[in-house]
Parts: sequence; C-alpha cells; structure tokens
Amino acid sequence: MTLQQLIRWRYPDPEERHLVYSQDKVEAGFEDRDSLKIVMGHFRWGYHQFSDRPALYYTFLREPLSHVISHYQYTFDYPEKFRNLPEQYDLLAFAEGPYGYNLQTRFIAGVNDMKGREREIVQRAKEHLVRYVEVLGLVERFDESLLLMKEPLGLKRIYYQTQNEGKARKKFTPSAEELEKLKEINKYDLELYEFGKQLFEAQLNKNRDLAERTRQFRLRNHWFWKLNPAYTRLKVALGLAKS
Repeated sequence: MTLQQLIRWRYPDPEERHLVYSQDKVEAGFEDRDSLKIVMGHFRWGYHQFSDRPALYYTFLREPLSHVISHYQYTFDYPEKFRNLPEQYDLLAFAEGPYGYNLQTRFIAGVNDMKGREREIVQRAKEHLVRYVEVLGLVERFDESLLLMKEPLGLKRIYYQTQNEGKARKKFTPSAEELEKLKEINKYDLELYEFGKQLFEAQLNKNRDLAERTRQFRLRNHWFWKLNPAYTRLKVALGLAKS
C-alpha cells in the first residue's frame, strides 16, 4: 500500500495506471490503451501478455516465513479475497495450500502449480529475476529498494508513511516446531529469497553511494512528516512536495 500511494502520486490520472488486487482483475487482464503507463498489483510473471509493448518488471521479495505467516493472518481480515479457503485451516495447512506453498517462487516463475517439478520451477524463477526484473527490491530493506526504483520508475516524490502494516485481528506466533515445518514446506521460496538477496547486493554494489543516500532520505522523511504534518500533507495532496 505504501508503494501504491507513491505510484498514485506519480500517475494521478487513472488512465495512466491499472491496479490489480483481486483474482477477477488478474483473470480479466488489462486494456492496452495508449495512455497506460504502469500496471501494478499482485500478479504472476507473464501478465505483460495483454500488451504488445515491451514490458519492464519491478518486484519485491519478502522473507518467506514472515510472508506466509502474514498472508495466513490476512485471510482472517479479508476472507472474501480468497476463493478457495477451507472452513477450518491452521497455519501449516494454509502453507501447504495454493495461497501459501512457495507462493513467491510460483509468482516469479509465472505458474499456478509447481508440485512434482519444483527444481524446474525454482530455476525458472531465478532466471526471470535475472532476465526480466529491472529492479529487485526486498521488503526488509524497503528504503534502499525505493531509492533504487525511484529514477527508473520516474518517482518524483518518495516521502512516505508506512501503510497496511499487518493490522490483523488474529495475531499468531508459531511455535519452534511449526517454524521448522514451515521452512521445509517453503524451502523453494527460501532458496529463491537467498538468491534474490545476492542480486540485491549486486545492485547495491553498482550504487556505492546508496548507504549515505538512504541515511539522508530516512532523516528527511522523518522530519517531513514530523514538522507541521497538516502543512506537509496538504503539499503532498497538491503535488507540491518533492524529495
């Protein structure tokens, strides 16, 4: 949601953007109108099939155990967003199911199912990260990722306040035994995440001033929202604030 707000500021005209946050929209695809500049949301690699224009992908990976736990908790807040949830399910059952089982690997590879061909699919996901992803971000290193994406995405303003920060009604802390089982269930996501971290570090090596830029950005972002919040929020709404 944080990144989505930045994209809305960058592309204020709804004709310039297409947001995909439901299964219906994933299946419907999008209209490749001339005014369309960006497609953003939760969809698998291959969504560019609805356009004849060259497509650049930007994506985030998240630490897989945190991701599946958060996704599990999210189902209790928004069950209407999940078509095939059983009436009763626990964390491990969710992790084994279609919304949990190595979900990031399947999304990056562009497949619905990978059971029986896991090595092939995780390798395909790695190849997609290398060949097709313009900038790879890590949720756990959001500020650095945002700065890497700022120029390629043409973001003029990147001051933000965190949104959608896991305010689930059902809080769940897995046991040590459950965590071990989760590691086994989602071992391909863990493998892909480690590979992604290597790619992320390679991006940082090409931007040696990023650590200092990140430090300065965090300081400016803090004071941007700290000093006269009403005034700064008005400037943001009017498109007058810059970073």
